[in-house]
Amino acid sequence: MIKRRILTGTLAAVAVAGLATPMAAAAPSSAQASAPQTKVKACELYADNVVQTGNDLSGAGGRRGCAADDSQTVTVTTYKWVNNGSDVKVGSATQSAANVDLTARGTCKGKGFYYTYTQDSAGGEKYSPRVEMC
Repeated sequence: MIKRRILTGTLAAVAVAGLATPMAAAAPSSAQASAPQTKVKACELYADNVVQTGNDLSGAGGRRGCAADDSQTVTVTTYKWVNNGSDVKVGSATQSAANVDLTARGTCKGKGFYYTYTQDSAGGEKYSPRVEMC
């Protein structure tokens, strides 16, 4: 009976000691807990879906969240997708800036799937989903 109590007490002490260290390391200090969490937005390209208004098409895209001293040449182009062929360019817009919003405009080139493509001079690119229209 005495051996059982000693063994149980020893196991309990080991278990408590083993748990105390990881918990203490994982718990944030009161300064960390009260500090506001801010999420830093990364520099990124975007390409929105093509929008149709009557016979006119527009595709918006650009670059956002970039440092002011990180200027790139950004081109936004709207295309009509062609299966097993070269896609047809509908419209394009280009500007050099760190952050820029551009709209590529053009007219319908017949019923089909259209998309917006954004690229920058650093080699980045972004495609919108293809949308059926016209």
